[in-house]
Amino acid sequence: MSNIHGFDFLRSEHTLPSDATAFDGPGAAPAAAASAAAAASGSRSSPAIYSSGVARTTEHKQFDVIKFLNAHRSSGCLPPHVIQTSTGVHLNPASPSYDSELANSLSTNPKIRIEEVPDPENPTLLLPTYGYQAKFANVVDRTTLLAQINRCPNGVRKRDLSDSYVGVEADIDALITAGDVLAVANPEDR
Repeated sequence: MSNIHGFDFLRSEHTLPSDATAFDGPGAAPAAAASAAAAASGSRSSPAIYSSGVARTTEHKQFDVIKFLNAHRSSGCLPPHVIQTSTGVHLNPASPSYDSELANSLSTNPKIRIEEVPDPENPTLLLPTYGYQAKFANVVDRTTLLAQINRCPNGVRKRDLSDSYVGVEADIDALITAGDVLAVANPEDR
């Protein structure tokens, strides 16, 4: 369904409207169009809707939540309203727009840690808070990184350690340079 020159990217659904001057990123609405639509409807523009008006799938929402929690992993577990503000995903069970399907998929995801804390407004209710769970949660600095590598007699993938803490890549490179660990290129990992 492309034109005779194969330029299907020039179709009308792939181009920006003529009044749009700023673009927030891939899959996002142009800033001018999004703010105009939000002002006209009286609501805030939500990242949960793409510019084409199609709602995101549960997998897309889950990816966005995991990406957000990974970026804020040093903050620990975050309440649902913080996640909603940044990603547009409703994870508060008291909310009428609660996404139970997403909450169930997050509860079974090994990258997500869920802790229940009392609601500040109603302490009898328990609210889930969501945090990022690295594969090796005990690795928090260079010392524990070296201890984890030494505990694995067959080695450990760099990719498995890369989400442990901020700066782990530099620490791995420093341990390799110092000769404390041996790095082997694995052609199956490419």
